[in-house]
Amino acid sequence: MLARLRTHLPAWRRALRRRRRILAALVLLAALAALLPSLLPPSLRGGEVVVARADLPVGTVLGEEHLRTVRVADELIPPQAARSVQEVAGRSTAHPLARGTPVLPGLLEAEQAAAIPPGSVLMAVPVPRVLLPHLGPGTRIELLSADPVSGTALRVPATVVELSSSPGGATGTLASGPEGSATAIIALDRTRSGAVAQALGSAALTVSIIG
Repeated sequence: MLARLRTHLPAWRRALRRRRRILAALVLLAALAALLPSLLPPSLRGGEVVVARADLPVGTVLGEEHLRTVRVADELIPPQAARSVQEVAGRSTAHPLARGTPVLPGLLEAEQAAAIPPGSVLMAVPVPRVLLPHLGPGTRIELLSADPVSGTALRVPATVVELSSSPGGATGTLASGPEGSATAIIALDRTRSGAVAQALGSAALTVSIIG
């Protein structure tokens, strides 16, 4: 019996050494997997963004079952995009959301009715869709226009209160181009509302974002 065991000892030792080498390699790979993400630059690590888990119709009250987070490069994250499910849980969708769409404030119903600051009025103005990623409640904008006859320039500061897409696209110069336009509810000085309405009527109003 002892002679038989001695015969098999070299094979067992070789098998044990092979297993030790495999285990050591697995431990090294696990350590590298844990260490490498921290060595990547922040732009490659990216950040988390909340997106629709499935196609969501208008009026959906958002819950955890409707949303998930995905990791995206920082430069690709839309401005004002929700970064955690808790930020938008309980809000209702104002527009249909396709699966994988980032959840933005302009795609959700307003949390409460817009309050009109004293001495201000609310007006609806068309804005190019290309500006939508940079707009949200509280964004400061400036309405620009020029009288083609007198050359008088109009510059009216305003604040975005709410955004809503125009299903058919607005008419006028702001709706030109394939992307069309959306509608923004803005608050501005009551004394300037007449001039803004006149500029809107002549389709000679430009919306700019100010810092």
